[in-house]
Amino acid sequence: MGKTGTTRKSKKQQALDAELGLIIDEMGRAMWAANRDYIARSTNPHELTFNMTLALHKFKYFCEDHYGK
Repeated sequence: MGKTGTTRKSKKQQALDAELGLIIDEMGRAMWAANRDYIARSTNPHELTFNMTLALHKFKYFCEDHYGK
């Protein structure tokens, strides 16, 4: 019986995945805790709360640092 596409990730890739998972969790928590009335009333279709913006910037810089080379 052959392998079906399973590959092991390196320790470095596992660490990157874990760090990225934390950033994504942070964005989810920020969205869950957001003032939904504030978001709904905004006339800017890209309106984000401070915590959502912070998490998004962390995601962007993480991707630039680790995948943008």
